[in-house]
Amino acid sequence: MVAAVNPYLKRTDPAPPSPAALGVEELTTSECWRYVQAGEMGRLAIATDEGRPEVFPIDYRVHDGAVYLRSAPGTKLRLMAQHPAVAFEIDGADARAYWSVVVQADAKRLDTDADIEASGILGLVSSSPTSKDNYVRLSPVAITGRRFPRRDRSRASGDRHDDKPWPIPHFEPLHK
Repeated sequence: MVAAVNPYLKRTDPAPPSPAALGVEELTTSECWRYVQAGEMGRLAIATDEGRPEVFPIDYRVHDGAVYLRSAPGTKLRLMAQHPAVAFEIDGADARAYWSVVVQADAKRLDTDADIEASGILGLVSSSPTSKDNYVRLSPVAITGRRFPRRDRSRASGDRHDDKPWPIPHFEPLHK
C-alpha cells in the first residue's frame, strides 16, 4: 500500500507578506509604558477555574512601575486570589496608527494602609458607580505591544483587492 501524499504539506501559494512588510511595528518597552501611563481604562483578563479567561473593564493608575486598580468584592477579586497570573490590555489610536499593549502581571490585593496610600490609588475615580474599596497591584512580568498603520477604510468593497485575505487552499480528504 502506497501512502498518499498530504497536499497540505505542499505549498501552492506564495507566502503572505510578513507583518513588518505590512507596516506592523513591535513597540519598545518604553513606548509600551508611555501608552499605559497615558491611559485610564483597560481590560483585565483572569483565568477561571475551568481555565477560560474572564475579561473585566477596569480604571487604573500607574505608579512606580506597577499598575493599580480598585475593585468591589466579587468575581474579579476571587479569581485573582485563586489565579494571580493575569493579563492587562489597553489599546487605542492616534493620527497615524492603531496600537495595543499587553502587560503580563502578578496580581496582589493591597492589605496595609501604608501600601494603599503609597500607591496613589486612592486618587483614582472609578467609572463604575459601585463602591470600589479593594485595591490591587499588578506587578509586571512582561510588557509587549504592537502598532498598526491606519488604513483607508473608505474605499468601496469592490476596490479592496489588496485587502483581501490570502486564499486557504482546499484539497479533497485523503482516502486510504
